[in-house]
Amino acid sequence: MLCASPALLFFAAAWAEDSWKKETIQEFATIEAGGTVRVDNPHGNIYARFGGYENEVEILATIQRLDLDLPGLKVDISRAGAGLDVIVKPGAEGAEETSDRIDLVIFVPQGARLDASTVEDLIEAKGLKSDLDAVSEKGDIHVRSIKGKVSAKTSRGAISAALENGVTAEAQQFSTITGDIEVYLWEDAGMEVDIKTSGEISTDFSIAVEHSRFEEPGKHATARVGGGGPGLSLYSKRGRIKLLRLQKDFKPERKD
Repeated sequence: MLCASPALLFFAAAWAEDSWKKETIQEFATIEAGGTVRVDNPHGNIYARFGGYENEVEILATIQRLDLDLPGLKVDISRAGAGLDVIVKPGAEGAEETSDRIDLVIFVPQGARLDASTVEDLIEAKGLKSDLDAVSEKGDIHVRSIKGKVSAKTSRGAISAALENGVTAEAQQFSTITGDIEVYLWEDAGMEVDIKTSGEISTDFSIAVEHSRFEEPGKHATARVGGGGPGLSLYSKRGRIKLLRLQKDFKPERKD
């Protein structure tokens, strides 16, 4: 059952003089188990968090009107098969040119795949217990503690990720054209890593690097982390790539 109210679906009404102040609206919507939550926000950030074990998506929309002379934006929430579409779009003709913004916080239930996309703004995902596909044209992508497969792609933004062990047997991919990529792995991780860039490569792990002077990217590095395992692809045409080690807390043996 979809529970989106009309208040969230349309923000084109006239605002008072203090309309530059932020207003946050909360909505809930149910999905089927294993459904996909697709979030497309060309006018602001997307923050994704774990939303519990029930098949319910919580949506917080923080709205800021900056162009009172233009129609405002709206958040369109609609059923999409077993999942949900959450899309920020113009509320009326002419709103395409607005500087207004809507930042979204999405609480995603366990097992519900999240597809998130922005244009110039941030995608930040923490603690999800499901797969994540994040795409931005120019914005940065930050990923932490995801219990599933992660794919992240941006043209000019930077990517930062800390990956968990043993959460997926599938290959994970991170790519950007001119941005930097920084990926952290736990010290006991097992992965087959493939790195391509013309920029600087730095790592805490042993890698083998091949140079191709007349190609772009001009460096191709491979690393077997631990005993090997699922694939991890890091690609940037010109950006810097860092593959770093996270050390687990050392707990000395107790002596009675």
